[in-house]
Amino acid sequence: MAIAQTLKGIKRELRGKGYLNELRRGQMIPSVVYGQGREPLPIALEGRNLNRIFNQFGYSGLFNLELEGEAPLMVLVREVQRHPINRVINHVDLLAVSMTEKITSNVPIQIIGEEEVVKQGAVLQTGVKEVEVTCLPADLPDVIRCDVSGLKIGDKITIADLEVLPTVEKGGDPETVVAVVLSAQRGSADEPAEESEESQGEAEPAQ
Repeated sequence: MAIAQTLKGIKRELRGKGYLNELRRGQMIPSVVYGQGREPLPIALEGRNLNRIFNQFGYSGLFNLELEGEAPLMVLVREVQRHPINRVINHVDLLAVSMTEKITSNVPIQIIGEEEVVKQGAVLQTGVKEVEVTCLPADLPDVIRCDVSGLKIGDKITIADLEVLPTVEKGGDPETVVAVVLSAQRGSADEPAEESEESQGEAEPAQ
């Protein structure tokens, strides 16, 4: 697990839409933190701090949450909501976790070695983009790397083939395809059509 980045914020009041818009104009992002048997706590996160961290590190993995007047918490990002037009983040859901209790989270897959596939004149077709894992928070990986550099045409990698720590349990169907190498001609024919904008949702469930 990489060093947890720190999100900073304040507790906020439960008020109307005008108050939430006022927060956003002040570079604060309305959010909520829940879990560990506590009542959902409305908060507002510092927008510049959050955007810098999300842009640089993404929003999978653990974060340290510092709230004014509260003890620090370790949290996971459960959902990020964006404005439907300008895509600016306008709400974040956070889940507080205990470092001594196992958690279940989705971890993104990072493909490496694709250039070696291209050198063969082949095409790499990717499947699932993330894997559900269960482990203690300290063992939660930021990404799971999938090395395809040694694959030949017809070879594939499934969830079962992905390497993780012995303390990390992978979920989902182990036969789910992560990557497969195809001949250039077949790869072009099998390439799926791009998803239309109309079918894309506004909320982004996090890891």
